[in-house]
Amino acid sequence: MRYSKNLVLTILTIGTILLSCDHSVRRGTELSTADMKYIKGLGLLDDDETLILFDGQSDFKTSGNFFTDKRIASYWIDKRDETKSSRDFGLYSDIDTILTKDLSRSLTYASYLEVVMHDGRTFKVYVDGDSIEVRRFFNRAISEWRIKNNR
Repeated sequence: MRYSKNLVLTILTIGTILLSCDHSVRRGTELSTADMKYIKGLGLLDDDETLILFDGQSDFKTSGNFFTDKRIASYWIDKRDETKSSRDFGLYSDIDTILTKDLSRSLTYASYLEVVMHDGRTFKVYVDGDSIEVRRFFNRAISEWRIKNNR
């Protein structure tokens, strides 16, 4: 059989993209000591804080979305342009509302929590995966927030 060069390149490109995407939400206990140190260095995790679930849309040092026993947080580090980097978090006591958007059936978009703070500030915490993983992340994060605020 003879295949066109474009067809082979297309198949290889799609395969590489699909294999390079890590769609698994990880428990905090699955992160390495170096990973935890990195998040602490970003100012998003205290020594006495327990990271519960983590997901990233890129490599670990570029993107992270997680929640702990104290906060919900997200970071995006642009190594080429620091002005595009962001580090956002909300302590549970400062969060007014958490909205969810499940895009797990979408091929190109990640699902997210939209965190609305008492001061009106908002940020998104992205989670990628199948609908079960996304729901598990959403439900657990909202449950932590409610428990910490006696809701």
